[in-house]
Amino acid sequence: MRIPLDLYQILGVPIQATPEQIEQAFADRCQQLPRQEYSKTAIAARTQLLQDAHAVLSDSNARTAYDQSILAESAPPDIGSMELQESQLVGALLLLQEQSDYERIAQLGAEYLKRSIDLNRLPSANNGSDEDVILAMALANLEAGRECWQQKQFEKASDVLQSGLKLLTQEQLFPAVQREIELDLYKLRPYRILGLLAEPEENLTKRQQGFSLLQIMLDERGGIDGPQDDLSGLSVDDFLRFIQQLRCHLTVQEQQDLFIKESERPSAVASYLLVYALVAKGCSQGKPEFIQQAKSALTELADRQDIQVEKSMCYLLLGQPGAAIQTLPLSRDQESLEFIHQYSEGAEDLVPGLFLYTERWLQQEVYPYFRDLNDTQLSLQNYFNDEHIQAYLNGLAPEPVSPRMPASTTSTDLPLLAKQGSETLGSAREGRLPSQAAHRQESKRQRPPGKPPVSAKKVTPLTPVKGLDSPRKRSSMPAATAPAPKAESLQTNDAGRGNQGASKTRRSRSQLQYRRWFFAAGAVALVLFALFGLISQCSRPEDPVPGAENPASEPASPDPIPSPASPSVSPTASPPVASPTPAPATATSEEITTTSARQIIQSWQSAKAEAMGKDHQIASLDKILAEPSLSEWKAGAQSDQLNQIHLEYTFDDLKINAIKQQSPTEATVEATVTETAKVFEGGQQTTDAYTGDTYRVRYQLVREQDQWKIKQMQVLN
Repeated sequence: MRIPLDLYQILGVPIQATPEQIEQAFADRCQQLPRQEYSKTAIAARTQLLQDAHAVLSDSNARTAYDQSILAESAPPDIGSMELQESQLVGALLLLQEQSDYERIAQLGAEYLKRSIDLNRLPSANNGSDEDVILAMALANLEAGRECWQQKQFEKASDVLQSGLKLLTQEQLFPAVQREIELDLYKLRPYRILGLLAEPEENLTKRQQGFSLLQIMLDERGGIDGPQDDLSGLSVDDFLRFIQQLRCHLTVQEQQDLFIKESERPSAVASYLLVYALVAKGCSQGKPEFIQQAKSALTELADRQDIQVEKSMCYLLLGQPGAAIQTLPLSRDQESLEFIHQYSEGAEDLVPGLFLYTERWLQQEVYPYFRDLNDTQLSLQNYFNDEHIQAYLNGLAPEPVSPRMPASTTSTDLPLLAKQGSETLGSAREGRLPSQAAHRQESKRQRPPGKPPVSAKKVTPLTPVKGLDSPRKRSSMPAATAPAPKAESLQTNDAGRGNQGASKTRRSRSQLQYRRWFFAAGAVALVLFALFGLISQCSRPEDPVPGAENPASEPASPDPIPSPASPSVSPTASPPVASPTPAPATATSEEITTTSARQIIQSWQSAKAEAMGKDHQIASLDKILAEPSLSEWKAGAQSDQLNQIHLEYTFDDLKINAIKQQSPTEATVEATVTETAKVFEGGQQTTDAYTGDTYRVRYQLVREQDQWKIKQMQVLN
């Protein structure tokens, strides 16, 4: 057989190689051993080819003659190829595999096996050559499949891997290699599901294939928060990230059907996600009966988690403001309650603030997670003015309301309130919901008027790297699942940096109840997982998250699904770049002065610009922030890095307003900050940027290792 190799390619050197380079290449190639599954005959054939090539190229006269033969004008058209005996084919295939020429291996292997069948050769009479050829072809498929995976050609990767597996299973050869390919197929499956479900709705066959694969995964895991192992490499938290990511590719009806079925396992997570689907359907289709179902589902969950704010919003959408404001005090979500009180100031009850909160929640936290509602603009004014909705709400039996908590607003006032809200709360409507208490306190400030939220039309693409999506909060929910901050859209200052990721944004959700709920559900699932492991004695250990900067913080790598486990193909996320930000000049001073306070805040502004900038030098935050702000800002920066978002800050002005030092290790500084920022998504500047934004902020400082650091931040206006 004629093989597309020349002597230089066999040794892996250029034609201009020096004698020393040829000797070194020969020694290196001889030390490189093929996989242990190959027979001694195959390894010997490879070694013989290396020795033959070395013998010619190390002899100056023989090399000159060889060079002249391959460069002669009369040379045949297939220069750079050589004629080999069939017994030498396996050795040549091994050399081609080392050159990643997988397509040529498949072609030559197929020709050889066809000839072998034609000659009726039995493996025993062929010294195992057939098995070695099959192994070479299967391994070529394995590596080619991994390359397709890295290039995000997930369906092609699956096809190539399946072809390699079929070669081995048909002949019942090399079970260890079979298992290796099978594991890659299991790990590839989440990528395939996301790709298939992202297809246009008219591609019914592909989308149905995605649903079928998803159902198989759910069954193998025992549900969304199930403890069983589907061999995908995804932990409970990772799988929740995956579920949240695929939601953006599903319609309202598809999510309703999916989560109804999953909630019957039962699954607390599925029940909560079902609430969102029911509310979205009720509001978008003008069918409040589905909101009634959502309220009932929340009632069933209330004994285990704080869902009172969501329940209050359902009461409001059902035209029962009295029951809505009576339910609010039952919530422990102080920040959301503060928001509602703030926007009800001057009113006789809390309905105006709850009304605005509900409208934002629907527009920012609910609609963006349904492919058929992503670009839909919500109007509660149209909702309450709908005659069908009014008739349904009027027919509902009123909820009992405590006489100690009367509501001045009645159901008949809601259409008028909606109209007034669109006129008087227009600027407030542009902001995002309050950020959560566990998140950066700086995010309480509202978006500057006139800054529209960034739309999120595409789910973050998956790339086959080791690691996980980085959540925006410390949460048991996956990053893609972690709720986006409730108070703001894309903010670009101390007040709003907690919500930078609110860009891709609407996807990284951050509602406190949502986060708490998934935290509790994740904890329950992990307990069940541990019990299952004790019973079966074969539970899957939870490995530490690759790429995480520390066990308490969230992973920094940009993808929620592990990569192919390949010795030769194992890309990893780049480590954080060390920040050049200098330590504050006050590191050796225990007393806070105006000068040192200014230096501390300026150091913070520099670190923030580096961590949130194009290079995402997240390590810069370690030099100026202390817990809890450090973990919170790292999580936000990692999420922005994942979503390909960065900001360009310009620090314009700083005024120190007040300094209060409580002890040698604690101090408070109030300052007025002016800065400019531009927001970029995928390298393109968005319209969500502001200039000359001025705000007051209170910094709580703590002294650690002879250096002042910022512990917490709170925007005052």
